[in-house]
Amino acid sequence: MYIIGFDIGGANTKAALLECKGNKIISARSVIEYFPFWQKTSKDIIKMLNRLVNRLTSNSPITQEEINLFAITITAELSDAFYTKREGIFIILEALKEVFGTERLKFMTTNNQFVDFFLAKKEYLAISAANWVGTALFVGNFIPNCILIDGGSTTIDIIPIVNSLPNTKGKDDTTRLINHELIYTGALRATIPSITHFVPYQGNQVRISFEKFALVSDVHRILNNITEEEYINDTADQRSTSLEDCYARLARMICSDLDLISKKELIRIAEYIYQKQIDLISSEIKLLMNDLVKRLPNFENNPQFIITGLSSDFLIKKALDSLNYKNIVDFKQVTGIPDNISSSAYAVAGALYFNHLNEF
Repeated sequence: MYIIGFDIGGANTKAALLECKGNKIISARSVIEYFPFWQKTSKDIIKMLNRLVNRLTSNSPITQEEINLFAITITAELSDAFYTKREGIFIILEALKEVFGTERLKFMTTNNQFVDFFLAKKEYLAISAANWVGTALFVGNFIPNCILIDGGSTTIDIIPIVNSLPNTKGKDDTTRLINHELIYTGALRATIPSITHFVPYQGNQVRISFEKFALVSDVHRILNNITEEEYINDTADQRSTSLEDCYARLARMICSDLDLISKKELIRIAEYIYQKQIDLISSEIKLLMNDLVKRLPNFENNPQFIITGLSSDFLIKKALDSLNYKNIVDFKQVTGIPDNISSSAYAVAGALYFNHLNEF
């Protein structure tokens, strides 16, 4: 059986092709495309979906028609390309229908279930921003009690898993923000003022500009936390992702430029912003854990953390280390699937195969 998993995000869309047989994943591959919905049209969405499937099936005897099911999760409805979440979901559903028909489409919901196209359209809020559910259900097949943390380009999901099912207090983005289960910071697209309002410069704490002069991707590129190839988002000034341009953008955060500030000073500023981002994440994890151990005391002593995503090593693990958590393993170690960046697409396909295939 062949299943393609889609995680259709507002900035990045991920797709993974799984070959499954006998309750095992025989082979898996994934692709990712930077696709900013706020710059695109409905026709562009259709082309993007076709592109991703063609990339997955290239150099392979598999054709699109031979894909048995498409497991889909959507977060792009929050993009300001759409006036409401309803509008966003409906436009994306119509694009999926145009490309793949309706029979093979299965949508992850925040109720831990998959639904067909027509129920997804009827209960559109249930399929909104449900990518974290698919990842949790998949990981729950391997470790039934743990805390999954998925650090992407834009946000971080923290998901307690109990008896193989996600056990969160929040279900949608807003309630998950309230309960510290969703952190709106990430490896690439976070703005600098969302992390800190001050940076050190020549012995002073300088209040930064609130312009969108630079992004945290510039910081992580300067510090070599990400490669130039991993810097897949648009830059703040539409210039290149080269190190020189990253330095130039960061200099503007204190209304300076490369003629006026040294790269050594900019590295010091980048290190400060990096630490502030780790502090922000650590604080949210601590607040979540304080509440979690009250309602689920088993998580108090040496809880098991599973980490995944682009920032799993340089943000999530660092934050957990700062809180003295040691029982940390990577998504690949647990599942055998190597690609952290596209783990949500792998997971939604795997969750459909392992958890819900008997429903259809």
